[in-house]
Amino acid sequence: MKATIVAILALAVTASACAHRRARADSYGVKRCPPSAAAALLSPDALQCWFEAPRGHWRTLKTESHFDVLVVHVEAFDTRDAEDIGARFMAFGREQFSEILVYVQAENARGASRVRRVRWTKNDGMSILEFDR
Repeated sequence: MKATIVAILALAVTASACAHRRARADSYGVKRCPPSAAAALLSPDALQCWFEAPRGHWRTLKTESHFDVLVVHVEAFDTRDAEDIGARFMAFGREQFSEILVYVQAENARGASRVRRVRWTKNDGMSILEFDR
């Protein structure tokens, strides 16, 4: 009897965690990204979905390119994922761009909040700067 109760509680906790993760990934009615969006981070499809990160999800809010510089604005569940998110854009655009700047802000950021900027250049590699917005 005791083992059955423990098993039921474990199942309930697991189901709750899965439901919470699923609800988070569908925030604002935005769905998870299909594999095609991950393969084309600058495509319109990539602007309409959430990508997974180690600590939660993230989405691209806006991209701009100026000559050979790419600037990306991202909203993330956790800004500590900025390096991982930046690395995805570096892997995608290192042949096309000489500098890539990824600005990661916290999801639902109200008022003053921290922003992490991941900067990559062909000469200097990757660096991270955190500042108040």
